[in-house]
Amino acid sequence: MSSPTLTLTRTIQALPKAIYRAFTTTTGLMDWIANSSDVEARVGGRLYIWEEKGYHVMGNYTNLEENQRVAFDILAPIPGHIEVSISTQDNGVILTLEHSQIETEEIFEGYKKHWGNALDNLQIVLETGLDRRLYSRPMMGILISGMVDKDTQERLHLPLDYGILLGGTIPGMGAEAVGIVEGDVLVEMDNVAIKDYHALSQVIAPHKAGETIHAAWYRGKERHEATMTLSGRPHPHIPATLAELAEEARQIYAHLDGELAEILDGVAEETAEYRPAENEWNTKEIIAHLINTERAMQIWIINATEGTLFNNWASNNHHIVKSIVDIYPTLPHLMAELRRAEGQTVALLQRLPEEIVAHKGAFHNIVTTLNKEGLSVHTRLHFDTIKSLLEGAQK
Repeated sequence: MSSPTLTLTRTIQALPKAIYRAFTTTTGLMDWIANSSDVEARVGGRLYIWEEKGYHVMGNYTNLEENQRVAFDILAPIPGHIEVSISTQDNGVILTLEHSQIETEEIFEGYKKHWGNALDNLQIVLETGLDRRLYSRPMMGILISGMVDKDTQERLHLPLDYGILLGGTIPGMGAEAVGIVEGDVLVEMDNVAIKDYHALSQVIAPHKAGETIHAAWYRGKERHEATMTLSGRPHPHIPATLAELAEEARQIYAHLDGELAEILDGVAEETAEYRPAENEWNTKEIIAHLINTERAMQIWIINATEGTLFNNWASNNHHIVKSIVDIYPTLPHLMAELRRAEGQTVALLQRLPEEIVAHKGAFHNIVTTLNKEGLSVHTRLHFDTIKSLLEGAQK
């Protein structure tokens, strides 16, 4: 008895190269199906897809015809073979996926549902840039600075060695309403310990906007708990061109630079070196962190454009931050270098290939990292910290 072949077809309003990219690049796969991915897009090259819900694929490419066909063998966990064909019709681009060598009817039905949902999301991402996995998920309204490590535990005097360090909250959402602030550490959601990002996603995933969830967090040694309401995820404004995005970024930077200049007006060099504790940043080091963030973001933008994965921002790395202050030791020097780094980000946006706009998932990710809800929120949270430091230095 021959094994059944699953065939699924979608008519998509996108360029063939955008569909091809979605199956042959690391971030292309992460835009619609994978939470983690590793690919080497050549015949015989590796293919790894891991999804948050536990589904994963390990295999290798068997055929690649640019913008026309992708084929790969699934080696594990359940062997099979995938053929993806891409053809242009008058009403759009036809994507056909065939999954063969399926062993049982039960497995067939499972793959039918899984690939069907995944291709539905791929179509949405390619046509709008909006990943349904993200935009159907409710929000707490938190900004994440990183995971708690030993240094963070000691610096913040935490009683636990795990949790997510928060960079602040998004105005009007649940986290702000219950009093969470920058520097708090989220440790528990609905009685589940939050030891990594995956745990946080798993707890929130079953919920819908408007529902409530119980959260616990630490502020230093003090534990706080509250029940918060989850919010829907707003859809961002997406510029039509790279030039428009670059101009929006330039205006954002100009406003931020003006705010920072006003905060630092008349501040003495020694005041900017005040730190409340040995392991905490002073004002100069916060500016150095912003410089380092810009440099890291430029590399991230290139990775997003090319479809490769950027694994480590390292913008919080104390050694890098302190080395920037070593080279730019005064406030004027640091401010000038920050403006140069921002200017380079704008120049980079203007030099990107215009075709990235057609890859709507990748372009969406670039835009939302740079827009007012991304860049400005992160930077202004640090402005608030600088204000607190300057006040503390006067006491």
